[in-house]
Amino acid sequence: MATLREILEQGVLMGLGALSLTRETAQNLVEEMVKRGQAQREEASEMIEQLVKRGEKERNALRRLIREEVQEVFRELQLPTHADIKALERKLDAILQKLEAPSQG
Repeated sequence: MATLREILEQGVLMGLGALSLTRETAQNLVEEMVKRGQAQREEASEMIEQLVKRGEKERNALRRLIREEVQEVFRELQLPTHADIKALERKLDAILQKLEAPSQG
């Protein structure tokens, strides 16, 4: 099952065509530009790489923004973190060990 972060990322990425630019889409765009005379064939592979890199950069920036926003919402809601839960588990384990230990005395 997808995490909340994955669902948010997918939803935003689907809504933003520039961010979901794939290599295939970039190739199609550049080929169309070459056909129309808007770009030279020699420039095509460089343009494709630039478009793909820009798409990756935009996706990474969006992921960082989403991550920061989700973390802020979690802080505002005062939800326990993974580390908080692990600390509680360690405390409970220590208490259980004391309770289960044979009584001395």
